[in-house]
Amino acid sequence: MTSLDLDSQIHLLSRVQFLTRFGSHLIQISGDAGAGKTWLAQRYLEQWADADGSQARQALLMCHPAQNDSQHRSILLNQLIPNAVFNDSDPLQQSLERLLEGKPAELLLVIDDAHLLSPALIGELWALVMKAQQASGWQINVLLFSQTGQLTKALRQVSHGQGQSPLELEIPALSEAEVQTFMELVLASHFLDANQRRALKAQAAEVAPTPGALMTLDHTEISKMASSSSRTFSPMSLLLLLIVLIGAASVFWFLPSDDAKAPQQSAAERDAAPALDETLAQSGNALVVNETVSSEGVPETVPETKVTLEQPTVAIETETTTDATVAAARAPTTENTDALPAPVQLEGLTVGRSSESAKRVVVPSDVVDAMITEQETGGSGELAVASQSDLKAAIDEVLATDPQGRADSEGSTDVTGVAAPAEQPASVSPPPLASLQAEMADDMDTLKAVNSRHYALQLAAMHSLEATRSFLEEYGVKETAQVYQTQRQGVRWYIVVTGNYASVAAARRAQAQLPDKVQSVQPWVKSYTQIHREIERAQ
Repeated sequence: MTSLDLDSQIHLLSRVQFLTRFGSHLIQISGDAGAGKTWLAQRYLEQWADADGSQARQALLMCHPAQNDSQHRSILLNQLIPNAVFNDSDPLQQSLERLLEGKPAELLLVIDDAHLLSPALIGELWALVMKAQQASGWQINVLLFSQTGQLTKALRQVSHGQGQSPLELEIPALSEAEVQTFMELVLASHFLDANQRRALKAQAAEVAPTPGALMTLDHTEISKMASSSSRTFSPMSLLLLLIVLIGAASVFWFLPSDDAKAPQQSAAERDAAPALDETLAQSGNALVVNETVSSEGVPETVPETKVTLEQPTVAIETETTTDATVAAARAPTTENTDALPAPVQLEGLTVGRSSESAKRVVVPSDVVDAMITEQETGGSGELAVASQSDLKAAIDEVLATDPQGRADSEGSTDVTGVAAPAEQPASVSPPPLASLQAEMADDMDTLKAVNSRHYALQLAAMHSLEATRSFLEEYGVKETAQVYQTQRQGVRWYIVVTGNYASVAAARRAQAQLPDKVQSVQPWVKSYTQIHREIERAQ
């Protein structure tokens, strides 16, 4: 946590260091909710307790309402003297006298949320400090971090009539300049524009000037601003979209339409078109029927309808027996000195593709009508062809001579309209957050199996899984770190820790060997006793 650089906190920690350097004291360090008591207690053990060369044995106790005095004594004694055999029902002074056996001792006990201690245990801690002031070679300091006014009555009772009283220090509120500095350091890891930063600083001025209140503002307001910022188009995106729209409109405006491209029909074509259209009529099944054309001096002829079966397509064309009908259709109805249009070459209409070298089979008109009737009722027309044995044999011969064309015909002229199977949706990969939750469950089981007397390095504490995943990927500790979930004062936390060290000194040596980027987040030593308790608190 970067707020250690604030002058008020540095001044407080340096004062505690000076008071504990010489002699034995019981010091009460109090502050309001969110003043940073927990972080200050752990930071003092990590950076300040042995900064002057002190080799004091250290113990950290994080109190919980569900714990009793025996558990508190056991946690403290196990950290001060590992692998010791003691009775957790005996007072602390009696247990230490028996375990130390008159040897010199320098002890430092740091207790967070000390207002949860029972009056009896507070009396034992005070008696232990009084014993250290009288015993030669003993130096014992006890730091009680508690809420303001919660321990005053109990400490007055245990020190009444002894001529001295415990020391008391108050955690000061952050100044306005420190609040701004704190917010700058917090905002350094978020992508917000200048307006959003100014708005967040203005909101920070309205909340209590404590690290806890500012961190709560960080995890609520910043997430809202970041999500709204991600939904807002940047000016460059809007400009690019506007240019694309203008370009599309210009192309649509200046591109000539199909009607403009079509040549104007001449007067002769307009006059000849009605007469020509009367000779051709297309049915719903793409068959062309040539109506009988009758005129004076021209014999009336009936066209012979032919169905041409080709590979790979079926062609239907109409051939007239005489050229007189076409000539009659082309004749102008009125005299016109303009040049007539080019002669229209009527070779029939073809469905699909045709090939000049393909074989043709002429199908009688009654068979064509039967095929059309069968197709209208949902059939394929094959039954009508099968009824004509000669016609079916000719078609089979044509199909046998060109297997490749048949394959092309089947692939290109499918008139049944069978739709291609729908493309199977791509398999959806598991969300990264679901994978992280599964890994976190395994990590919590692994952490609970570690010896409670060992220590780890805490790298970060996040309020969301997305922020935790981003931290693991950004600092490259996904393979070496473990994540567990806890809950404190009704707020959910995701804690990132790494390592398993038998002592505080070993943990600090490992901290110095971490990559520079990981050291930049200022990891600190944390006992597995506290980790186990936080995991149980979340469950």
